Amino acid sequence: MSTEDIAALEEKIYAYVGRECGSATAKDPVNKIMIRHWCEVMGNTCPDHLDEEAAAVGSRGTLVAPATMMFVWNQTGYAVASTGRPKDPQVEMIEMLDAHGYNGIVATDTTQEYLRELRLGDVISQRTVIDNISPRKTTGLGEGYFYETVTAFTDQNGEPVGRQTFKVLKFRPAQQDQA
Repeated sequence: MSTEDIAALEEKIYAYVGRECGSATAKDPVNKIMIRHWCEVMGNTCPDHLDEEAAAVGSRGTLVAPATMMFVWNQTGYAVASTGRPKDPQVEMIEMLDAHGYNGIVATDTTQEYLRELRLGDVISQRTVIDNISPRKTTGLGEGYFYETVTAFTDQNGEPVGRQTFKVLKFRPAQQDQA
């Protein structure tokens, strides 16, 4: 790609910063069944997550979901694998980068911040935005751009309950650069 082509591409991709790329409200409220399933899979035996009577007399005073379940309530499931994601700014940006040869993708890191524990009956909503895109970088995988999304989670009253950042490297595979 020429310097002019790269500049034109960067002008287009940087325009995605700040754009919403998804929002959803959970189909189901926080519930004991899903908490139990999660705890069984993860090997979590904490009574504050599994035993309402024990939780009621414990430090929390009520059953709560494990904090790491925050993202679970809005997951789309396997259907997205066969039908694809709905078109949104993040999908558009990925397709644009693919069209310019940046067709490699790898998640690099994620962080979660928990503002309060989720309780039975909470209905969780999420809103995701493209927060930032790095300058073009050269990595061991190839040349590309790191971009980060931020997802804000709220309860049924619109009160914040947590936040997640997710960083991805969208890159032109190194062997492709040599071609």
